[in-house]
Amino acid sequence: MNIFLGDSITLTKEETIITGKVTGIVLDDKGELERIYLSGLDQAFWFAYDKWRVVDEEEEEEDEL
Repeated sequence: MNIFLGDSITLTKEETIITGKVTGIVLDDKGELERIYLSGLDQAFWFAYDKWRVVDEEEEEEDEL
C-alpha cells in the first residue's frame, strides 16, 4: 500500500478507528513507515511503538462484494 500526502486514510488500533487526510509522513532508517500526521491533529501516530496500522480500504471493498 502506498501512502501519499493529501491521501485520506483510516488508522486502527484495537477498537479505535481514525480517518483523516495525511499531512506528514516520517520514515525510519530502513525506509519503512515510522509515523504519520493527520490534518487537524498535532500528535503523530507511531506505527512501531503504538501499534497503529493503516486499514486497506481496497481489501474491505473486495470483502463486501
